[in-house]
Amino acid sequence: MMEANKPWVALLDEDEDDYVFWQHGFQSWASHLELQWFTSVPAFLSATSLGKSRPVALVMDGVVPRGEETKWLSTILLHPSCEQACMIMLSSQVNDQEREAYMRLGATDHLIKPINLDQLQSVVSTVSDHVAAKAKL
Repeated sequence: MMEANKPWVALLDEDEDDYVFWQHGFQSWASHLELQWFTSVPAFLSATSLGKSRPVALVMDGVVPRGEETKWLSTILLHPSCEQACMIMLSSQVNDQEREAYMRLGATDHLIKPINLDQLQSVVSTVSDHVAAKAKL
């Protein structure tokens, strides 16, 4: 359950184990943010279309078909619930060309998906830093 007025991050990831891993990361290193889990883009858009609070960031991991990331990214960024959110794309690998394409479309960052606690701490801190920087604008 979300705390009232606590900024929240949407994790779009089909894997419940990933959610548990990320939840640990946010509770440990970014407790000022709450993590909410969505298993698909339609589930996220449906939940946030109800006019409730909006996420301060979206972390997307593998919820769109391979090769269609730029199409989905454009769609999500145009959705009213994402207007002020940082968009963080995750991949098992990050290449400069793909990263630049995501950034041109409006993504805030493209990061390597964490697979251990040290990497998770680094990525959660990066997400938190992006949220803080966006809040200052």
